Amino acid sequence: MVKIIALANQKGGVGKTTSTINLGYALLQRRKNVLVVDMDPQSSLTIYCGLDPRVLEQQQRTVYWSLMKEKDMEDIVIPGNPAVVASSIHLASAEPELITLWDSATVLRDKLNSIKNQYDIILIDCPPSLTLLTINALAAADSVLIPVKTDYLSIMGIPLLLDTVEKMQKRTNTRLKVFGVLPTMFNSRNTHDNDCLNDLRQSLEPRIHVFDPVKRSTSFDRSAAEGKSTLELSPETPGVEVYNSLAETIIAYEA
Repeated sequence: MVKIIALANQKGGVGKTTSTINLGYALLQRRKNVLVVDMDPQSSLTIYCGLDPRVLEQQQRTVYWSLMKEKDMEDIVIPGNPAVVASSIHLASAEPELITLWDSATVLRDKLNSIKNQYDIILIDCPPSLTLLTINALAAADSVLIPVKTDYLSIMGIPLLLDTVEKMQKRTNTRLKVFGVLPTMFNSRNTHDNDCLNDLRQSLEPRIHVFDPVKRSTSFDRSAAEGKSTLELSPETPGVEVYNSLAETIIAYEA
């Protein structure tokens, strides 16, 4: 069964793109055919994959052209390991355009339906906001993974996201599940980080699984600068084992 996973959190800087890339690479290592979809107008995932969003926009090969201009999703996929559906800043203009459509919440789902059987896993990197772009990602997904930095400002937004997911489950996507919460940028020597991690576990478990935290490391930043996953560039980095474990769980998970 094809698994489509949205990585979502309305807070920025919590590791959504880093998690998408490293999780994607961990799945590739396990011989899975992976597609990553950049639904953020900031295009961080696209750039991370070594692609130039400006050039792709000129070529009409970004997700905007499929969502809003009736271009087939297959025509904009950039082949590779993983394959990529790219974004550009032009995607920001899709928001007011989507509002005018009767199926405004499910455009991405309908587009992905035409290609999803070509992949084992599809990972959607969501924007840091609860806009129609994120709603489209949740409508298309089988499950949602919530990366969250271990600080109080980051975890405060989780109830709002969970409320949105619950509404989606009732109205738009009955199969949507919360795969779990992924703590990121965790410093075990920092009391604040440990307090936040404990609060996450106490407030969410056992209803929602909280995965082991991804430890803070500058290797993740260096990998992003070089356009490679940390699993590929620095496989001994503390924290990457979490992505390997996540990949194993996803493969076994019945979405």
